[in-house]
Amino acid sequence: METSAHISSREFSFEESDTLQWPVAGNVLLNYSMDKTIYFATLQQYKYNPAIVIAATEGAMICAATDGEVVAVYEDAEIGQAVDINIGDGYQLTYGQLRDIPLMAGDVVEAGDIVGFVNAPSKYYSIEGSNIYFKLTKDGTPVNPLGKLE
Repeated sequence: METSAHISSREFSFEESDTLQWPVAGNVLLNYSMDKTIYFATLQQYKYNPAIVIAATEGAMICAATDGEVVAVYEDAEIGQAVDINIGDGYQLTYGQLRDIPLMAGDVVEAGDIVGFVNAPSKYYSIEGSNIYFKLTKDGTPVNPLGKLE
């Protein structure tokens, strides 16, 4: 019996020592900061940042940082069109500020696969400019992805 291509029974493993590929080449506009607030120019306020915000040209291709299974594709007021990917062992990646997302929940991606393309920045990032919101969580708690990127 054939099973649908987007139904995964594959288990993913992401250990603390594992690394991630950069989803796009670019400078970090806003660093991860959960121990102190950082300044968001567009919002004209200081707040915690559970992700990194990477400068990227609108329309640039965004690639999966590692293998995983798509948990959700959704719209978020702050980070725009987004994709959540389970990468195993309680770790999950969130990619935001996307458009033309070719994925749906249940799809399996491999490192380097297309996750989407850079969208115009949401109103929360208009001064920072076009970017990718990139968040890593472990059991729902934000983790600094910069220490994992190679």
